[in-house]
Amino acid sequence: MTTKKQICSYIAALLIVSWTIQIFAIIITGDINTDAARVWLAGTMLTPLVVTIIFLARNKNLKEKLLWKPNFKIFITSFFAVFIPIIIAFAVVIIIQKLKYGQPEWFIFSKSGVNVTGGPFFLGQGHQSWLLFSSNIFLTGSAFALLNAFIATGEEFAWRGLLQPLLTERFGLFKGVTILGIIWSMWHLPVLLNGYNYPDNPIVGSFILFPIRLIATSYFYAWLTLKSKSFIPASIAHGAGNGIQEAIVSNIKMDTSQIYENVITIVITGIIGLLFLALIYRKENS
Repeated sequence: MTTKKQICSYIAALLIVSWTIQIFAIIITGDINTDAARVWLAGTMLTPLVVTIIFLARNKNLKEKLLWKPNFKIFITSFFAVFIPIIIAFAVVIIIQKLKYGQPEWFIFSKSGVNVTGGPFFLGQGHQSWLLFSSNIFLTGSAFALLNAFIATGEEFAWRGLLQPLLTERFGLFKGVTILGIIWSMWHLPVLLNGYNYPDNPIVGSFILFPIRLIATSYFYAWLTLKSKSFIPASIAHGAGNGIQEAIVSNIKMDTSQIYENVITIVITGIIGLLFLALIYRKENS
């Protein structure tokens, strides 16, 4: 079994390298929500890959723990990797609209279909039947998921590729994945405290909202990884989350505080995360 010292040194290296770059980005750009800062953040996403490669070079006995090999199951799980973030996005849209907290800027729903009024959708805009609209969303979501997955792989090579098997081996499935979600959240801490993702509530966002969201997301990504025995579907899901999900949710025009959207997103993500956690346990007990 992996030693406690190995795990702690690996986690420390992941956090220290990321925090250092994030702090430099904040100091140099002055505003973490600018395009210049996003270039730094894209670079930060690649640091877990670099740290992991160096860590494995120094701990060759852990190479066999890495979940990376492509296989046929990746194709099946990748469908869910795109589909679930889309479901989360539209669940948020529908609930916010029903509660009259805001309105989507890109979509007008009706019984006959959807009028797409904005967004970079591959099958265009205008009034679309439900079948065409669904195809449009999934095709666009898949394309952006794959595109974003190239950068997301920088993170997922570490989170799901190596850290998940190390933590679950030592702490068990539930505790291990939960700890991973907390570490993943804290990895973003400097930019979160400076207004990234939660500009109106940086403290609450950093220490409550974002950790809960990433713990729940980690349960879903854990299912993808265990089902496929590879981190690749998690990279695609990460790309879909940063792509189609984030784009749809961020283009909701809120009539109330943004905290309502934050909480709704977390509740939906939490429900889905727990469902996939239950699926993992069901498979283990079958």
